[in-house]
Amino acid sequence: MIAAPRIRVLLVDDEPQVLDGLARVLRQGFEPLTATSGAAGLEILKADPEIAVVMSDMRMPLMDGAAFLAQARLVLPDAVRVLLTGQADVESAIAAVNEG
Repeated sequence: MIAAPRIRVLLVDDEPQVLDGLARVLRQGFEPLTATSGAAGLEILKADPEIAVVMSDMRMPLMDGAAFLAQARLVLPDAVRVLLTGQADVESAIAAVNEG
């Protein structure tokens, strides 16, 4: 019997410990890929059109999660995009909805 292909999930966060924890949890049912910056995440997206879900932290240096997800949408418009944040500010939520 051939196993069904696992759904690829791209995780983007500038904190490696967070990436490791998320990947560990998701590994049981998905194929997690990780990137420690928005730029690295975009390179992975461009190289792998089979990615179905993109999860990003909001607070990252150089490119925040909303900006990254807006760019990810241009690369893979059909992928589900999820923004993770520990911040409860309204501006981040508005930026995420409007940009990504």
